[in-house]
Amino acid sequence: MGIQIAERLQKNNFDVLAWNRSVGPRKEFQDTGGKVFASEVDLINFLTGQPRIIWIMLPHAIMDEFLLGNSGLVKLLKAGDIVIDGGNSFYKDSIRRGKQLNDAGIIFYDIGTSGGVWGLERGFALMAGGPKEHWPMVEPIVKVLSSGENYGLVGPTGSGHFVKMVHNGIEYGMMEAIAEGYAVLKASKFSLDLAQVSKIYQTGSVVSSWLIDLTRNIFEKENIEKTSGFIDSTGEGEWTVKTAEELGIDVRVIKDSFAVRQESQDPVHQNKFSNKIVSLLRKQFGGHAVKSDDRE
Repeated sequence: MGIQIAERLQKNNFDVLAWNRSVGPRKEFQDTGGKVFASEVDLINFLTGQPRIIWIMLPHAIMDEFLLGNSGLVKLLKAGDIVIDGGNSFYKDSIRRGKQLNDAGIIFYDIGTSGGVWGLERGFALMAGGPKEHWPMVEPIVKVLSSGENYGLVGPTGSGHFVKMVHNGIEYGMMEAIAEGYAVLKASKFSLDLAQVSKIYQTGSVVSSWLIDLTRNIFEKENIEKTSGFIDSTGEGEWTVKTAEELGIDVRVIKDSFAVRQESQDPVHQNKFSNKIVSLLRKQFGGHAVKSDDRE
């Protein structure tokens, strides 16, 4: 989503400077007229205004090293700079990182970002956590990235990623329910056209949703039989389950959907029709890679 965020900002008259460790994405953004840098050091040093606003889109597992490590980004920043983590970090890590940055005079926002590979066209949904007093400097950026109203400062540091974590937990349960329902439809004796069923579900139905729209795409455009039922997991569902346990909240649907993803690591479960649908739904909305099923 990072390059789409950069492009959407640039199309709305923001001056965007970009860096990626890989040459391909840098060239792709440069071809749209964007300015790119060969290193994050060059980019930060090029920024001369105050405050400098740095938006980071990285996997949660490398955020500490990239931002706070011995040669991390924090070493290049100055008091008053604003750092935004738009990825899927665990909210407790965001609280900790926010405190570490604030101790150095750097302002931190955790902004949960949803919209997948469709965000450039449709706008993203953005859930921000951070200090109210600096929000007026950040809000114009977030508003442009949204579709107009689907954004907000939801609370203090950590709350943005907390809300996004729960969002993704809900997403787990919704996708699993849809996939299991279609597995029942497929197993029936009626030889149903599942693309047709999806078209009917799409409008005026209680279950009509973007996920149903994407499910129709799957039946019209994807090779389901050649798709493995391996479902990758980036952590948010597990975080939601563990947090719910800490809070004493029953989240059995989300917990079971996470268990299905864990089971999908086993080849025994990779021919399940419902698992294939969940994997392809992740591809449809987020561009996530799917594995091929090459078994005869």
